[in-house]
Order: sequence, then structure tokens, then C-alpha cells
Amino acid sequence: MNFLQLNFTHAVTLQLAVVSVSSLWLMTPFPKAPVMESVKILKNSKQHKLQAAQEQVCPSDDLIPKRTFHTAKDYIYICRGERLNSLGYYIRISKNGSNKITVPISSKNGETYTAIQGEITYMVTPYELIITKLSKGGSVNFREKVNSAIAADGKPLARGCPDGNNTFVEAKTKNFIVYICGKELPSSYVAVARQGNDKITIPLQSYKFRVGIEDSQFVAVNGDIRYLLTRSTLKVSRDSKTIIKEKVLYWN
Repeated sequence: MNFLQLNFTHAVTLQLAVVSVSSLWLMTPFPKAPVMESVKILKNSKQHKLQAAQEQVCPSDDLIPKRTFHTAKDYIYICRGERLNSLGYYIRISKNGSNKITVPISSKNGETYTAIQGEITYMVTPYELIITKLSKGGSVNFREKVNSAIAADGKPLARGCPDGNNTFVEAKTKNFIVYICGKELPSSYVAVARQGNDKITIPLQSYKFRVGIEDSQFVAVNGDIRYLLTRSTLKVSRDSKTIIKEKVLYWN
């Protein structure tokens, strides 16, 4: 009986000793240098992976973005082309990271880039992103304003109103985007073609404008051509004859 008790006491003492040594080992601080070095390596590794993911937007490492467009919801990149697709690639990445598409560019007109994937057409300009989906009943358009457009050298692409000007009105018709610009008061009429982005800037001859008033009216004259913009209509005439008349689809 004493023999069994002795063995039991010995076992308990040995177990307590092991626990004490383990506890002492756990409480002993690690050298700071190796720990900090490990954290640094892990952090750098994560940053490298994140940077690589951000940079690798084009189909291959040999291709780089030559245009970058930002909208409220998306990043759109125009990547350089190669032998297979000489016009390049249209890349659209949602800002929440949930979606990315890559489509070869089918046509380019100035700074207008168009890519077609099945029944869906993607068109981006420095001013807007337009997605058109064909359906049996016709077509459905999704439009989103481009907040910034940047070239490969980091310089911004052409915008509506000049730097230092306020935008009093932004109006869109089927074929044009029109800006009424100025500093303290409206002073210029800027029109951009939605295809090709040809742009004209003309001083205003006269205007009637109050924020929130539906009967706003702006008149600009360039030689024998007269431009009239109202809340409802864009009208261009030459020698009193109307050559363009389009409904205003968007007014802000």
C-alpha cells in the first residue's frame, strides 16, 4: 500500500514539475528582434501581393494601362494592345472588388473606346461610361458619369469646363454634352460630341439663368452659327435655319 502511495506521490510531483517548466517557458519573453523581423516580412509580403494585384489589371505583364477612368462605382482601364488585339483591352473593375471584366476593344474614335461582348456594348469617354444591352424589346442603356480621366503620363484628359471655372449647367442630348461655364457668372458655352469628343468653346452672347428655374436659356454665336440651349432643347442654326435640334435628356 505504501509502495502504491509512493509511486502516486512521485507521479504527481513529476507532473507538477512539467507544468511549472511549461509555464516558465510560456512566460519567458521571445527575443524582440526575430519577432519584429517576422512581422515585417509578413507585412511586406501582404503589401507586395496587394500591390501586384492592383498593378496587374491588364491581361499580361507586357501590357500596361494607357487610360484610367474613375466613376462612382467602377475603375475602367484601357490597356495597350498586342498582335492579337491591336486596339487594346477594356478592363472594368468594380470598386467593391466584386466584379472584373476584360473585353478586347473593337473601335476607337478620339478618346471614345468601344468594346463588344455578345449582346453588351461598353463605351467609355472622359465624360461618361455607357453600357448598352440588346434585348428583344430594343436596348437598355446604363450611363454613369466619369469623375476623372487620366492618361498614362498622369495628366488629366480633357474635361468640360476649364480649370478655375464653375459649371453652372451640364446638359446631355443624344449626341452632345454641353457645359455652361464661368467664374462668378456664366460666360462660355462648351459642347462635346459624345462620339469622338470633338469640342468647341464659345463665349456666351446672352443668358437667362437662375438655379432651379426651368426657363433658363443660353445663347452663343460663332460666325453665322447660333447655339441655343434651354432646359428642354439644344438648337443649332445657321442663317436662321435649324441644322440640329435635340431633346435635352439630362440637366444638372
